[in-house]
Amino acid sequence: MEKQDKLYMSIYNDFYGGLLTDYQSRLISMYYDEDMSLAEIGKECGISPQGVRDALIRAEKTLTTMESKLGLVKKTLEMKRLLLEFEKVATDEQKKEIKQALAILEE
Repeated sequence: MEKQDKLYMSIYNDFYGGLLTDYQSRLISMYYDEDMSLAEIGKECGISPQGVRDALIRAEKTLTTMESKLGLVKKTLEMKRLLLEFEKVATDEQKKEIKQALAILEE
């Protein structure tokens, strides 16, 4: 998996992790956010590295399916891009509102 794909999986977990079991969300976090190996995660969770990999694959499939159906990550990133473009030509008052909108998207 490429570096950008790993980043997206972490972002997908931020957006849709509530749809996973706590266990699956934690595995995704350990693997993608904490950069732990399958063996390290397996040792911490008391399962084999293959068991970790199988659970990760199921969780990844759920996350990518949700993004393909809802597109919240894509839409949010596009809104941020457009706001940042608009900020370049905005008035001072508009820039304040843009910053507020960006802060809401960051929550």
